[in-house]
Amino acid sequence: MTGSPLLVVALLLSSAELLTGDYRAVTMEVGQHRQFRVPKLETITGSSGRCLEEGMDSEEPDSIWIEASCAGVRTSLVWKKDGSRVHVMACAEDPETRTPALLKLRQKVQGELKGSKSVTACVRNGKIELWGWVKTDAEVAQLAALEKKYGLESLRSFAEKLQAED
Repeated sequence: MTGSPLLVVALLLSSAELLTGDYRAVTMEVGQHRQFRVPKLETITGSSGRCLEEGMDSEEPDSIWIEASCAGVRTSLVWKKDGSRVHVMACAEDPETRTPALLKLRQKVQGELKGSKSVTACVRNGKIELWGWVKTDAEVAQLAALEKKYGLESLRSFAEKLQAED
């Protein structure tokens, strides 16, 4: 059974996440390719990291993609036509080296982040690492509480506290 090209395009577009807000952190697996829609997209640049690549979708306006070739963390900057930007941090975990127990713990911790779009839990270096950004002292305290609850040998936060801009 084959689908129409229009249906395939519609399904691909519906799977692209709309980026809202100034910060987004995502967890990916090695070999995974994700697409995001960014209204008024101008360009995307990689800021730091390895094993992840990003680019603009040449077939779909206002869309970017991120792909993981190996385990790593990368920050990308998505620039909009109005001069504003969206920071995207992708953490890629390797399912070949990730144990079922670590996957279960990562899923539990991600659930405890209560739907935060700016922080993600990721299996790296034999533990759960938290990557992304927080804006408030309450969010900093929440991440510290998770470190205390699970212990630094199991969970470590690398999330950055954003400073208010003048």
